[in-house]
Amino acid sequence: MTGNLTPRKLLETMSQSVGEAGIPSPLVTGTDPFNVLVGTVISLRTRDAVTEVVTERVLSSLPNPDKMSVASEAELASLLRPAGFFNRKAVQLKKIAGILLDKHKGSVPSDRSELEALPGVGGKTAAYVLSMAFGIPAICVDVHVHRISNRLGLIHTGTPSESEEALKLFFPKELWIPLNHVFVRFGQRQCLPLGPLCSSCPFKGWCSYAD
Repeated sequence: MTGNLTPRKLLETMSQSVGEAGIPSPLVTGTDPFNVLVGTVISLRTRDAVTEVVTERVLSSLPNPDKMSVASEAELASLLRPAGFFNRKAVQLKKIAGILLDKHKGSVPSDRSELEALPGVGGKTAAYVLSMAFGIPAICVDVHVHRISNRLGLIHTGTPSESEEALKLFFPKELWIPLNHVFVRFGQRQCLPLGPLCSSCPFKGWCSYAD
């Protein structure tokens, strides 16, 4: 359905349409895996703007597993408010910090199965940590990626896990890491969940969603 658009050109077009230069660098040098993990857990069921503020507040007070593991659940919950399910996330983050200290010498593991064994960490979170913190190719399928890829007809799937596997077949591995960033920005500014801006979309010539 993409016509003559290659996967790379599709991502570049998405990025440029929302005012960014193109496909971003896949890994920011010095990215802290613990920060990425905490921020991604906080982001679940939480608006992007709230996630940013809450994550900064939590990590300013509890910047490492040592400090987070000894914080009370009440303290964590207070720092996490108003993120979605802040009480549950307080329990999860405290447990995660303890497990990192007990089983991983205080470091976030770079193995997917070990990440998914942590409380509250599923496929999306594990993929995001692997890709953004360690530079390991993985596709993080959040609501934006799942929605847009199906709207555009790139894939036809019912769940994020199905979308992840289908997108791996469509996009070459070197594009897996930046894919989430590009799709999220495009979903925030162009292909909105409700009332997408189809009239100004660069893909309106072949995307059937507007019809």
